[in-house]
Amino acid sequence: MIFWFFTQSKELEWHLNRVRMLEKIYLANPRGFCAGVKYAISYVEQVQANSKERIYVRKEIVHNRRVVEDMKKRGILFINDLDEAPDGATVVFSAHGVAPSVVEAAKQRGMKIGDATCPLVTRVHRKARKIKDTHQIIYIGHQGHDEAIGTMGEAEMFLVESPNDVIALKDKIDLNKPLTYLMQTTLSIADTKNIVDQISKTFPFVEHPVKDDICYATTERQEAVSSMMNHIDAMLVIGADNSSNSLRLLQLAQKSKPNSFKVTGADDLSKEYIQNNGIGILGLTAGASTPQVLVDEIIFKLKTFYPNAEVKLFPDSREDSMNFKLPGILLS
Repeated sequence: MIFWFFTQSKELEWHLNRVRMLEKIYLANPRGFCAGVKYAISYVEQVQANSKERIYVRKEIVHNRRVVEDMKKRGILFINDLDEAPDGATVVFSAHGVAPSVVEAAKQRGMKIGDATCPLVTRVHRKARKIKDTHQIIYIGHQGHDEAIGTMGEAEMFLVESPNDVIALKDKIDLNKPLTYLMQTTLSIADTKNIVDQISKTFPFVEHPVKDDICYATTERQEAVSSMMNHIDAMLVIGADNSSNSLRLLQLAQKSKPNSFKVTGADDLSKEYIQNNGIGILGLTAGASTPQVLVDEIIFKLKTFYPNAEVKLFPDSREDSMNFKLPGILLS
């Protein structure tokens, strides 16, 4: 009889958790657009305002479909390759940066060039150019990511995505030549630490940079998510599927709260998922290339599901204060 009562109580508790109503939505801060994304978008808008010609942007200006679609509506043309634009056209490079060979190809065709590369990515390019003749370079990044492709075009580098990739370099690194490493700016702090630790272990002579390349926005957004984990049931990340920093935020959240999830827009939201996972307190953050309008639409949709849910800024939060000024001359 006691055993029956115990099992029935556990079943009741399980069912109550499953149908728990969403009571509170905590907003992470900072979240959404970072200074580099704002810089890139403003750059394109200013070039268009100053020009009577068609403006071409090579690749997505930032990794967010909504931002790209909004620009298309305003007449901006997006291309994957310079061959898609005519000689002499005005071309702007995306926030992720490009290899020097792309810049040279544009110059050879008489194109007017705008560089909307995030200044923090430009800084990594500058480092690569400075050390390419004196050092072997390991690049910590993701194969095929636009930023990684651009940075690795600056010099010969060894790409690593995991500690095992570092170990595999044992027979490729010259032990008699200086060695250092660079990083993709949008990576997870925890992931890069594991890789850097392996680099130090495998190549004790490595020269560590004075400062790592993880961008301030990536770090601050990840810290904001980490600080919320003990106060929520799950984290909702808003971001594109090809947004590296959004995916890192999701991975970080899922380490503590496995039922954390990501959406690209309000249409992806599922009331059933929230209910079936017993989510009563939901954290909400957004990748660095996610516009505030998307955040607002998702909050609105959540409120239609749960009208009584309280939406508030998480108490332990801070403002994103960095800002990048556009250069006086936009085209070269």
